[in-house]
Amino acid sequence: MDTERTRDDQHEYWDRVADEKTFSHPLDAGRLARHLRPDARVLDLGCGYGRATNELAQLGYDALGVDPAAGMIARGKRLFPELDLRVWSGASLPFEPACFDAALLITVLTATPGDDDQRALIAELRRVLAPGGLLLVSDLFLQDDPKNRARYAAGLERHGRMGVFELEEGVLLRHHERTWMAELLGGFEELETTEIEVTTMNGNTCRAFQYWGRRP
Repeated sequence: MDTERTRDDQHEYWDRVADEKTFSHPLDAGRLARHLRPDARVLDLGCGYGRATNELAQLGYDALGVDPAAGMIARGKRLFPELDLRVWSGASLPFEPACFDAALLITVLTATPGDDDQRALIAELRRVLAPGGLLLVSDLFLQDDPKNRARYAAGLERHGRMGVFELEEGVLLRHHERTWMAELLGGFEELETTEIEVTTMNGNTCRAFQYWGRRP
């Protein structure tokens, strides 16, 4: 996959649609409360317009959101001016090691189609999480409907990776094989993985997963 090219395309796309898309993966407040102390410092990486960051703040957590799309952050600052939302794009997160108690990746892997980019993202989260820190990944496994199967077949031929597909509106996305998720997150201690139904940013119903793990 030409991940350098797609990374630039991805950023342009998310800036372009920043005021149009609605994200809806749920944040399970009960599970968060079981796994985190009330004053925990939480990083919402790939926060978009700050929807989940705001939910975290409303629950009392010390929440900070970062996203590479300046348009998304600008929308978030209009919606939630009290939040700490920052533009971030680069190889390394601008934080010291072990400075967060928890981190969220909500559909960020879907928007990060390359294997190496996903590995780098998870490695950075491991670096900034304190030992015992919580990782929540909410994303999509491969779907089994005809539309998505056709997308996957075309993406496999073009990009060499099952689950990668292109939307006509100009973005490369990825749904995930279970074996790849197990490999990618293998450096964390899995607490639980649940499966839920979600509505995507384009109004489609999909089966999603939420992985809860700890940094050793």
